[in-house]
Amino acid sequence: MIEIADSEVCPSEPKPSTLERLEEMARREISKTVTLIPRRRAFLIFRVDDSDQVRSFCAAAKEIDPRLDFIDFALKVHFKTENAAYVRHCITKRIEASSMVVVLVGKTFQDCEWVDWEVRESIRMGKSLAALRLSDDPPLKVPKVLRDRRIKLLSEGDIRELIRKRSMDE
Repeated sequence: MIEIADSEVCPSEPKPSTLERLEEMARREISKTVTLIPRRRAFLIFRVDDSDQVRSFCAAAKEIDPRLDFIDFALKVHFKTENAAYVRHCITKRIEASSMVVVLVGKTFQDCEWVDWEVRESIRMGKSLAALRLSDDPPLKVPKVLRDRRIKLLSEGDIRELIRKRSMDE
């Protein structure tokens, strides 16, 4: 034989003193002022071939300022493909959501249409832009898009100082 529980039975309600205590706890939690430290987003522009050096840079930068979030769009799609307009739209949205743009210049940086477009788009949006030399190899030359805008390549020490300064300013 199966017994069916009475559907009319309600679970016991909390006693008024318990309910009042819970309400008071909730009021105290709500009234606490929590100061959230804002996150900072940096959009990274680099060539996929330099990914290992980029990861090292990100790890070092996070040690200086743990509030940094990095956004990248490591592209393996040719600049003139049929879905390039959609890719450009997505990149634009990510640049807009960033507080600064970091151009990471490696050995393979020259002659990349995506990189050139991303830098120009960042400048068009008025984003704060910094360029970092990923390698100390002397033949590494400043890409044309950066030369045209007179943006000099910083060393890793310079960029560390820039990150420290910006994290203290905020």
